[in-house]
Amino acid sequence: MAPVGIVRIKTPDILHASARCRSSQPRRRAISAVLRCYTLAFFASEGTLGMKEADDKLHWVQALRGIAVLLVVLTHTRYVLLDTDQFALADRLMMPGAMGVDLFFIISGFIMVYTTTGMTGVRSAALFGVKRVARIWPAYAVITLGWVLLRHGGSYFADAARIEQFVKSLLYMPVDPANPPFFGYAFPLGWTLAFEMYFYLAFGLCMLAGRLRWFAFAVWMFITLMLLPLDRGGPTLDVRQHLATHSPWLHLAMNPIIWEFLAGVAIGHLYLCSWFRVHSVQTAWLMTVCGIGFAAWFVFGRIGTFHGPAQWGWPLALMVTLLALASKTVVFKPPAALVWLGTVSYSMYLTHYLGQMLLLRYLPQWGVDTKTWAQVFLTVLFALPLAALAHWLLEVKLSGMVRRLLMAALDRALPARAGTAAPEAVAAAN
Repeated sequence: MAPVGIVRIKTPDILHASARCRSSQPRRRAISAVLRCYTLAFFASEGTLGMKEADDKLHWVQALRGIAVLLVVLTHTRYVLLDTDQFALADRLMMPGAMGVDLFFIISGFIMVYTTTGMTGVRSAALFGVKRVARIWPAYAVITLGWVLLRHGGSYFADAARIEQFVKSLLYMPVDPANPPFFGYAFPLGWTLAFEMYFYLAFGLCMLAGRLRWFAFAVWMFITLMLLPLDRGGPTLDVRQHLATHSPWLHLAMNPIIWEFLAGVAIGHLYLCSWFRVHSVQTAWLMTVCGIGFAAWFVFGRIGTFHGPAQWGWPLALMVTLLALASKTVVFKPPAALVWLGTVSYSMYLTHYLGQMLLLRYLPQWGVDTKTWAQVFLTVLFALPLAALAHWLLEVKLSGMVRRLLMAALDRALPARAGTAAPEAVAAAN
């Protein structure tokens, strides 16, 4: 995770200049789409999605997202070696990479604070919600549908119970509330997006409180994480503990994994404070090395063994805090490859599991032994072009279309006041 690269890929000036000019948006989107097509070949990033694009200092956050998704991909590739004498070693080496999910949650909280500074009121809340939904849901819906059809075939929809599972999954409603934090979604990775969307919902609604948005946010989180669990077996820091409630969505709200988003929110506020900095370059690099090293020891040394704030969450939050602090003194220059991975991280997260299933299904038909370390390598390799393609088709094209439709509806329902600029666009966090 160390920011060790020396290459800085600068975003073309036209992408920055057009950010404030609506009339140049079509040209900007066209150029951006072309650039994305070439990123796989040249490992160059056209910008830092999820952040203010002009701020190169936050490329380290995008690189962290790239590392996180790569670790998750590696975690799932260990199943290639299931039922072999190599699985124990693969599990030992790769299973801790699942902590990439916890890192994603922390980063999401951080980015939401950074990108929504000064955004309050009804239109800002609606704008935030439109962009979150357009960014996340269409791609998730397509991949979920593709997964159930490829995994189970058309007969999946002949079963009423499975239809219910599918519909609940699309609504991010826990299918099996007694099985936290995974909750039995139709697409096995859907549980993480359910927590993401709940966090965004709570975050966006609190914008309605205006200047009291952070007070409202703190009160809501105190109620859902501390008060409501009191007579339901909590509060707890164990994300696998079942907290009895009749409301399916409260299972998301009361799960302690939400503390990881809150850690990111706290780090984001600290980062925006002028006093939160060190003046010594040597101290900044020392914090960087120690933060990364401690988190790596804690996770891969099996001190922590699962998701949650009391397991992988807290050392990762400490690491991100130290990196955020150090980044205000030294400029991290992560390799362009990691920045690119961060750019396509959402698409890679969604599609890598699907790609792995397809390889394991069809390669044996061609006489390829898939129970090897070589297959682990191929699975990771295949995830790269698959992510690039999905990013262009699902995030740029499909999500872009949905976003434009929702924005048009929003402008009709809540037009921006004359003489005022619309709030800054909020890009995706996952």
